Amino acid sequence: MTAAAATALMSAGSGASDFLKRNAKWLALFVVALALWWLFKPYFRVLFGLVPDDATLQSGGGDVLADFYNNRKNSARRLNDALSGNALTSDGRCEALYDALSWNDNQLRVIHNTYKNNYGETLHSAVSATYTDDCGWLGMSHDQNTAMIEKLNLLGLT
Repeated sequence: MTAAAATALMSAGSGASDFLKRNAKWLALFVVALALWWLFKPYFRVLFGLVPDDATLQSGGGDVLADFYNNRKNSARRLNDALSGNALTSDGRCEALYDALSWNDNQLRVIHNTYKNNYGETLHSAVSATYTDDCGWLGMSHDQNTAMIEKLNLLGLT
């Protein structure tokens, strides 16, 4: 019985290797296409018009200093890492939301534009997709997500 099982495994293995040899170019093409799709996925939303236009700065919305503007990509990356990470294994979501709530209206518009242009989704949809803000004991929510969504809605950044 053992020899029969070994023979069956060998023939199955050789059948699989024959399949790989015959279809190697198609499998390689599939892997390359999958990698390209994963790499350019955020840009497809922009290319096909699924991402809204940039929000313009408003007079009276607060100043955007050069230092803040120069660090906008880092702020957007921090928000993306905090919002897209697992609530149990990530840290900094609460602090990132507190920081975002402390920005003035024009600073939030700058980060909103940077976030949607870099990650292919609006900040509003990213905050809406999170179920907790990780601010309380064992990650219980203190409504920072709700406050952020309300602020974004008030500014028309949906």
